[in-house]
Amino acid sequence: MKKGSAIFKTHCVSCHGAQGQGLVGPNLTDNYWLHGNKLTQIVHTIREGVPDKGMLSWKAVLKPDEIEDVAAFIKSIHGKKVPHPKASQGELYPD
Repeated sequence: MKKGSAIFKTHCVSCHGAQGQGLVGPNLTDNYWLHGNKLTQIVHTIREGVPDKGMLSWKAVLKPDEIEDVAAFIKSIHGKKVPHPKASQGELYPD
């Protein structure tokens, strides 16, 4: 989780917030997901990006294992209570 957290802090906080609460990008701590909540779906979203929503593909910047580390970190913050979370977006995936 340390590696994923460090990469998240370097590359993801400008859109997803320091705690994953969402800024321009969606909240990553709630039960709503735009592109699926499975680890493989999160990896795919990071790797390929979502160009029509402004999220770039990270496959040219991050190594495959780094993308997996970030995805695992995102899964680890799911369900975390954060101050001032962005409103939920996407489909509800109950625990």
